[in-house]
Amino acid sequence: MKVQAYVLFRMYPNKIKEVIQHVQQMKGVLQAHAVTGPFDGIAYVEAGDIKELGRLILSEIQNLDGVRDTTTCLVVDIE
Repeated sequence: MKVQAYVLFRMYPNKIKEVIQHVQQMKGVLQAHAVTGPFDGIAYVEAGDIKELGRLILSEIQNLDGVRDTTTCLVVDIE
């Protein structure tokens, strides 16, 4: 079963466009946008399992030059 999440991230102002462009090209990222509010960007991501999701966030998104921090919100089914 695939795992989906919204990854919210803060970036340095001079890196926003560059970071969003890189995130949009990452495997597993379905959408990524710059946003207003307490966060500077948001990505909707999908992974095969929680381990793969962690690798995407920790090894790829958080390691981009310009990303200050991230917050991950897992998508849950409510039935």
